[in-house]
Amino acid sequence: MIVVGRLALALTLVFSLGSVLFLALGVRWERKDLLRHGYYAAAALFAAAAVAGGVLLAAFVGQDYGFAYVTEHSDASLSMFYRVSGFWAGQEGSFLLWLLLLAAVTCAIALRDLGRVERLTGAAVMVLCAVSAVFAAITLFDEGSNPFVAAAADATPFGMNPLLLHPGMVLHPPALFVGYVGLTIPFAFAVAALLTGRADRLWVTRSQKWTVFGWLFLSLGIGLGAWWAYVVLSFGGFWAWDPVENTSLVPWLTATALLHAMTLYRTRGVFKRWALGAAALTFFFVILATWTTRTGLISSVHAFGTNEVLVVILSALLVGSGLVSVGLLAWRWRRFAGGSSVESVASREFAYYLTALLLTLFAAAIAFSTVLVPLLLDRTVGPETYDVFARPLGVLFLGLIVVCPLLSWRKTEGAHLRRVLVLPVVTAALSVPLWLLLGFQSKVWGLVGLVVCGFAFGAVLQFVVNAARRAAGPGKPWTAGMGRALTGSRTRSAGYLAHLGMVLVVAGLLGSTVYATESTALVSTKAGAGDSALVTDDGSYLLEFAGLRSEPGAQSSRRTYAAFDVLEGGSTKIGAVEPHTDVYEMSGAAVRAVILGRLFEDVFVVADEPFDETSETIALRVVVFPLIRWLWIGSILLCAGAVVSLWPRSRPQAAPAGEAAGDDAPPARGVSEVTA
Repeated sequence: MIVVGRLALALTLVFSLGSVLFLALGVRWERKDLLRHGYYAAAALFAAAAVAGGVLLAAFVGQDYGFAYVTEHSDASLSMFYRVSGFWAGQEGSFLLWLLLLAAVTCAIALRDLGRVERLTGAAVMVLCAVSAVFAAITLFDEGSNPFVAAAADATPFGMNPLLLHPGMVLHPPALFVGYVGLTIPFAFAVAALLTGRADRLWVTRSQKWTVFGWLFLSLGIGLGAWWAYVVLSFGGFWAWDPVENTSLVPWLTATALLHAMTLYRTRGVFKRWALGAAALTFFFVILATWTTRTGLISSVHAFGTNEVLVVILSALLVGSGLVSVGLLAWRWRRFAGGSSVESVASREFAYYLTALLLTLFAAAIAFSTVLVPLLLDRTVGPETYDVFARPLGVLFLGLIVVCPLLSWRKTEGAHLRRVLVLPVVTAALSVPLWLLLGFQSKVWGLVGLVVCGFAFGAVLQFVVNAARRAAGPGKPWTAGMGRALTGSRTRSAGYLAHLGMVLVVAGLLGSTVYATESTALVSTKAGAGDSALVTDDGSYLLEFAGLRSEPGAQSSRRTYAAFDVLEGGSTKIGAVEPHTDVYEMSGAAVRAVILGRLFEDVFVVADEPFDETSETIALRVVVFPLIRWLWIGSILLCAGAVVSLWPRSRPQAAPAGEAAGDDAPPARGVSEVTA
């Protein structure tokens, strides 16, 4: 089976290069027969990648330890769920998964275009096949990236890293890869538009849903990774500003800017250069994230070891994609002028422009601090430095993004602006007592950020009210149109969810980082249950020791629990927690945290050092994270908004009077600019 896998990998390279050749000639000579041949080769590329993936998956499911990769990432004690996840648990399988996903979407785009065979799509499929060829070459020629290597005769199954035995980490890598693949598609269509010189909105309409799809899964992947870090790594947080974490966030920021630029491009025929540049920059940052993780040149606890082959190939892909993008943009600069983008600073276009600019600068600052500073200055940027610019930029981004839908196209009149800002100002003022009641007055800048969150919440409500007023029509109360405002437009409903999700995410980030409190104590186990206690620094929680117990754990480990009752205010029991230590035969001991979740805060409890049933003391650490539940709820709403946006359209219905001409709809001139 190893031979079959290697042969399938070789065929993926052959078919991807063949498709590039056919499509390049077909685009150049405008030959539909050659374009079709290229599409057939793209389908064969997917078939070969599917065979390779099937061979590796069968090896994990069947526990074939003749594969070195299976031996390193599986053993007989694992359940089927974790056996399957071994496919992408290491570098070799994750590269194959990425290749398989990329081949799948390339095949889907190619087959869908077989009926019309247009040059734009042909050129985009050519770019996707060229990227596939790079990944096929990596898995085929780099032994450290090839999953089809035979195990040594005396090799014994090592099993999976215990830290990976969690649903969040099982789903985190494939979600990221799906996101990366989805964000490769707008890059391919942007390059195709530049190559063919098509300055209309076709490349945007062909790739916008794929962009939302990629953004959705990248958001999901980042969220799953943060959740895993929070509940598994036991360091007391969900984000450590680690280089690998940072470089997954960077393309998410530029992809968010890309989605807004695409909206302006598609509806008004403006921001064309922004959209093209954002598509290229997002792909560049996707490859940068891979480069950071896989080459080993940037120090990270999540990165793989140094690999000279990957340094060369991925660096070449980075430089090549960057030069091609810049060169094509310079070549077609005049053709993609797109008219005047902004007529007034008090306009929705200008708010979009500021949002896109802010996100791009935010991404560039993180990328520079994460990659260039260590490489050029041999220094590591700490979390405190990132927080200095990340917190204010995040709050400013939230304010801009929620105000955008409240502004008018071209120019917002003063009376209209004052009217739509009343509700956000009121909710901001009303939020102040809530934040003070929750104890957030100690740090002024954190309180300011939370008040902006209150303002943003009101802006989302005003967004809904505006839509309801237009749906109700003249002479009727806005409440009459609430039902249609909430369900009548899929895109608008997605906006409600995404913007509300962003409000909760920013509030959760501020509360759980700016206002987190930590306490430590040495708890005696000799005194017996109920006699030892740990009180948090602010006196809000008391932990009473209840006893030790031990039982078998996963992968032949031994798990020891320390039970504590949690009392609020020193008297009222609100729950129990059991931080524990897992001891593995091959990898030693690891402490595990437990979390008592509440509406406004989490109580995070973990031992600072491993313990067992014979331990006389336990070094305990308690961290209280305010509003962190809001972060997870907001992340779910963000993803839900993307799902709603992707949901298939129902049959069009006639809009009630006044709705089509509302602020959410661009003026007719914008449509004529696109179609001209």
